[in-house]
Amino acid sequence: MKTKNIILTAVLGLIFISFTGCSLLKKRVEKKENVKYTLNGSNKTSIHIENTNGRINVSNSNDTTGIIRIEAELITEVKADEQDKPIDNIKIKIDSTGSEINIETDINNSNSGLFRKGREGKVNYDIKVPANMKVHTENVNGTITITRITNDVKAETVNGQINVFNCQGKVDIEGVNGSIMCNVDSVTAGINVSIINGDVKIGGLKYANADVNASTVHGKVKFKDLTFSDVNSEKRTLSGVLGKGGAPIRIESTNGSISLEANKILPKKEDSFEFKIDFDDEDEPIKIKPKDFQEDSQLEKPELPKAPVKSDSVKK
Repeated sequence: MKTKNIILTAVLGLIFISFTGCSLLKKRVEKKENVKYTLNGSNKTSIHIENTNGRINVSNSNDTTGIIRIEAELITEVKADEQDKPIDNIKIKIDSTGSEINIETDINNSNSGLFRKGREGKVNYDIKVPANMKVHTENVNGTITITRITNDVKAETVNGQINVFNCQGKVDIEGVNGSIMCNVDSVTAGINVSIINGDVKIGGLKYANADVNASTVHGKVKFKDLTFSDVNSEKRTLSGVLGKGGAPIRIESTNGSISLEANKILPKKEDSFEFKIDFDDEDEPIKIKPKDFQEDSQLEKPELPKAPVKSDSVKK
């Protein structure tokens, strides 16, 4: 009896597939769409971006009028014969009714079934905001890069690298899986980093006035070309005062090393940053071109002065 039921089910399944014309098994191809938004941010104090898959880039617009420019690249999979249709499983929701601008990514991958996987979707954001606006970014899978914001910034991700460059306000970073790179100006309101799996690199601390506490469970804490007072340095912990002290720098890692450097850290050639990063007003800008960048750019590395050789760490 069970055998007959199995045979009957299989026959009905074949009949169903024949009626649907094998559309479930059609080849799927990648489709991209680019959208742009322009918002008036003159009366806005902060911006909050939530993404699921894809990068988030937020940088100073150098615009004194308060204009906010949002460029988003939508990427998904569609059937080969549906490439002319607009993407319908990705929605970008923007709420600017209050003092905070909220940007939320809604990706619907519900078109999965027995014979095909769901449509994978992601959104890559490039956002320009006034420098004095607070920035809060949340991502699940993808890199976050925030550049030259004078107000407070916060970055959270589950899987992906976090880069914060030349932000003068409070910097709050939380991650689960992924490395963290942060370059600070001589003026910083403080840095708080918490990461489970990933290395942390903090550069640009040569003229910083800060109270530093760094610790890792599995890894090392190192520093280069920095002079601490009241220093207590062990293999996995470091506490001390830079300059006159003041701004708190707290770094906690479970699995990963922590590096503190006097000079700003130059990204490696393979790092994918999608816009120009200015490391110092007096230096030439460094331009890094990822594989998917459309405009021509090249890596122009400034010649840096040689720093005096010092010990990487000092025991108490």
